[in-house]
Amino acid sequence: MSRLWHVSVFETPVNFYIFGSDISKTRYRLLKICRLGTQTLNITEVGQNYSKSDIMELLSTVSDGSSIVVTQNEKQSSDVDRRKGLIERASDAFGLLGAVRFLEDYYLLVVTKARVVATIGYHEIYKIEEVILIPLAVQGIPSVDLSTDFYFSYVYDLSRTLQENALEISCWPKYKQANRNETSQLFPDAKFIWNSYLLEPLRKSGVSEQWFIEVVHGYIGQQIIELPCSRLSLTLIGRRSVEYAGTRYLKRGANFKGQVANDVETEQIIWDTRSSPNFKTGKFSSFVQRRGSVPLIWSQDPATRGVVGKPVISIDINEPHAQTAAAHFRELRKKYGNPLIVMNLVKRRENRKHEAVLHDQFLKAVKYLNMFLPKTERIAYLSFDVARCHKTGNVLSKLEEIGLRCIIRHGWFQSFPPLYCRKLRPSSLLNDFEPLLDSDGKFLLQHGVCRTNCVDCLDRTNVAQFGVGKVALGLQLYSMGLVGEPLLSSSSEVCRIYEDLMDQHGNTLALQYAGSQLVHSIKTYKKISVIQERSRDVIQTLSRYYSNTFGDYDKQNAINLFLGVFRPSNISYHLWDLGTDHYLHFPADFKMKADYCAWFVDSDYWENPNEWNDWKYTDDCVLSNVSVDDF
Repeated sequence: MSRLWHVSVFETPVNFYIFGSDISKTRYRLLKICRLGTQTLNITEVGQNYSKSDIMELLSTVSDGSSIVVTQNEKQSSDVDRRKGLIERASDAFGLLGAVRFLEDYYLLVVTKARVVATIGYHEIYKIEEVILIPLAVQGIPSVDLSTDFYFSYVYDLSRTLQENALEISCWPKYKQANRNETSQLFPDAKFIWNSYLLEPLRKSGVSEQWFIEVVHGYIGQQIIELPCSRLSLTLIGRRSVEYAGTRYLKRGANFKGQVANDVETEQIIWDTRSSPNFKTGKFSSFVQRRGSVPLIWSQDPATRGVVGKPVISIDINEPHAQTAAAHFRELRKKYGNPLIVMNLVKRRENRKHEAVLHDQFLKAVKYLNMFLPKTERIAYLSFDVARCHKTGNVLSKLEEIGLRCIIRHGWFQSFPPLYCRKLRPSSLLNDFEPLLDSDGKFLLQHGVCRTNCVDCLDRTNVAQFGVGKVALGLQLYSMGLVGEPLLSSSSEVCRIYEDLMDQHGNTLALQYAGSQLVHSIKTYKKISVIQERSRDVIQTLSRYYSNTFGDYDKQNAINLFLGVFRPSNISYHLWDLGTDHYLHFPADFKMKADYCAWFVDSDYWENPNEWNDWKYTDDCVLSNVSVDDF
């Protein structure tokens, strides 16, 4: 029996009874939670399937022979004798998020409302709209708001890319897990699962995986595009990492493990809906980018600025061996392979150094790490001052030029080999492109990733990812045989739809991290920026200041509790009484165990044989091929 699609929760004075059914509501499973002694989670899964008639008979039995079943609304609006009958706490819910303990008692999290926001092949993607928090002890019912930008699917692994989901695990040995018996599928990437901590008590109690829904946080949007010869589904997914998660000024840079703040994996997926919805026989294509804070130990104190001023950037730990950056790039190499492209958008030239401090230190770290890599595997560091280029020219055209150079080197994913017609009449833009196929020659693979950052990884990063993604979108459509040229016109309907999705994506990520929408949208960076857009920018600046000043600390505490970074106990301090959460993320006893020279070594690292030639901007808007040694 696969995932359970429908869940109902019933309460008696002694037990909770949780029934789950398959999509057709023909087979049922039962969980029983004892309410006596909530210091431990006393949960039992009955190891058999039930029919609907079995469930009705069981409900009648546990209600002491009474057929009374009271809904939650009826319970609140009338006096019900809790010693008789059942109280229905959730009916036809979508699934269990997990259980969490606050000091003495456990609470059960149940998704009661969700809606379909996207479809990828056979698989529907849901956005959570309402979650209830049910206390397992006898007391009032608190609630928790998990209705903002959380998503799940019963059958599609949202924590992994389309390429990972489509390929057999034999092609990706680094994802095998020794503690699992199965070898035919990938398992969710814990980096992007936001309720792992909440599921821990249920897993430790032996509850099977079919009861759980695993949620990701970030953004998912989808639009249907009608073309003369086809009907396309364009999906944009932003997966926010749980590692070193938090708010803008409270989470900057990286921790000792190389886990960076505001770390988001962005994936654009195209599906020709007139083809098969099966990944192996249908026409699918995807392209992945990554954003994240500069992987150094640095911070900004909001107290050092005014309303619209900028807090001073402080390099808190100067690492001569770049251990933090090494740990970060080691994780990227393991997940994506080579080449790794760093697009650093911070300002390089300032009368009084501010952002340039980050540029100098980041460049120094990359140069050090590249000393120990062969030339074909070096990290490509590209410095592009978006703000400076915007004053002198069309920044979007320069970003598209960068994007083309990036994508030619690491490609994109496609669920079928390159079309024969494209081999016969190739575009001159793809002369240097060498497609990488899987071992069976069926899939075109993306190898490597473009990692983009500015200071906040919000406004400038979003427009840069739009520029790169727009080029990738054109190449994806061209490779699928749906357009005649690989470059999309900025005035095309496809480009307009993609721009809207990227703006929504950027606004959502900005609200999560900074408390306001993008200050500078994609339209701001076009040649003609209307007055309305500039007025909006001022409003968002003030909104972001208010959020960072008054709301970030409470939001950070909530994130630390939700992810289990801080775990309440009877003998510890309350989280709200702590002056800082610094020691939760930077433990005093942490010791770096890494080879300063062979920093890239990982036993599970999947080697990629493709060569890479390093390149960078030598000026703000001029591209040239050079070695990293020439920096």
